[in-house]
Amino acid sequence: MKKKVIIGLVIIVVFSGFAFYSFRASLNPYVTFREAAARPGTVQVFGYLSDGVIQYDATNQQVRFYMADDEGTEVLVAYEGAKPANMEHADSLVVVGELSGDIFYAQRLLVKCPSKYEEEKGKE
Repeated sequence: MKKKVIIGLVIIVVFSGFAFYSFRASLNPYVTFREAAARPGTVQVFGYLSDGVIQYDATNQQVRFYMADDEGTEVLVAYEGAKPANMEHADSLVVVGELSGDIFYAQRLLVKCPSKYEEEKGKE
């Protein structure tokens, strides 16, 4: 019986450690592109579609666009995956990935679109 309790406690400790590590790794603070250049590894950058032009290659599922951060720095973002719906109408974007040279290689792309459920200004 004592052996089963010890094995159970070890399993609980291992899974708790894994859960804590996974949760901590997902807590990337927002940085600017300037800060991303100084940090190795994965970062997340909040910004805006700078010129409204989105290049999408549907065959290879590659999205390329210029994004400006809160400081106004513009960087080319390359993302491999399907283009999010209504991306060109986005209020803001969050890209998660790494800056290499002059290109930010995004592993995840999050789009914040204006809500169609928000009341229009002036209407009540």
